[in-house]
Amino acid sequence: MGERESTEAGFRSERELLPVVPRSAWWSLAAVQLAFATFPATGRIALGSYSPYAMSFWRVTGAAVFFSAFLLVREGRVPLPERGTRWKVLWLSLLGISLNQMLFLVGLSLSSAVRGGLFVMFIPILTTAWAVLRKAEALNTRKAAGVLLAAIGILVLTGVDLVRGLGTGDLFFLLNGACYSIYLVEARPLLRRYSSLYMVTWVFLAALPVMAIIPLCGVKLVPAEAGAAGHSAMLWIILGPTIWSYLGNIIALRHLPASATAIAICAQPLIAALLAVLLLGEKVHWREGVTFVLVVAGIWLAMMPKRHGRTAKSVADAEEPMARR
Repeated sequence: MGERESTEAGFRSERELLPVVPRSAWWSLAAVQLAFATFPATGRIALGSYSPYAMSFWRVTGAAVFFSAFLLVREGRVPLPERGTRWKVLWLSLLGISLNQMLFLVGLSLSSAVRGGLFVMFIPILTTAWAVLRKAEALNTRKAAGVLLAAIGILVLTGVDLVRGLGTGDLFFLLNGACYSIYLVEARPLLRRYSSLYMVTWVFLAALPVMAIIPLCGVKLVPAEAGAAGHSAMLWIILGPTIWSYLGNIIALRHLPASATAIAICAQPLIAALLAVLLLGEKVHWREGVTFVLVVAGIWLAMMPKRHGRTAKSVADAEEPMARR
């Protein structure tokens, strides 16, 4: 057998050993990106009457009710986390749900839907950076180059003037991304112990005491001035960008590697910008376009594994923990 035939046989053998990804996983992943990409534009519409804090209250409360009911129907009970993990679940909930959602919505109220969609892309890069700092992942040339490209993207976006170029809303977007990135890394040990559905349910339930503070501070949960457009946008945000996005990710990540989600997230800013232009009349600046290209390149470098030199067994071993979730 010649070298070419041997190589082709090796590739065929590797493909045969790789798990078959059902089409439903890809559809779920695509639907999640589409649903969440609508969030910046519909969020701006809802913010015309709802406050960021009232929107956070309804997102968290709606998701907590849905996922606890879903887990109850599926498993027959909603057991408490083990005693030794309860405090970690609480602070992960504070980072990944309470702060994450409120920071994004406050940022959206101070910025544009185009910027809101764009800054979502920084989450995979920030997650990689935090994982390296925490020594959860090893630093290599590809990851360093990916983070550097994303940093250059920030400089392009701000005109190389971080102080004046970043608006207040942009800073909230970055803090939102940082909180969620830390949550993603720090939740990994618990995701080896609990299922993704169980973890999502409890981080939302654990956020309810924080959300209970919002109405106590005098925030109107259902503003009288909100018309049909505001209420409809709020309802869609609860059902689509919140409940479906988390549930769809659980379905997709049972079969797909995390790198697939990282690449798919690149579609969100494009859809978000299109909706912002069509629904809100916003404009896209050339700096935002260049930043998009740089961050896509950074995500690709940081998240995509090298294909050469990997055996079928190493690929399966790398993706098996994700399949368990």
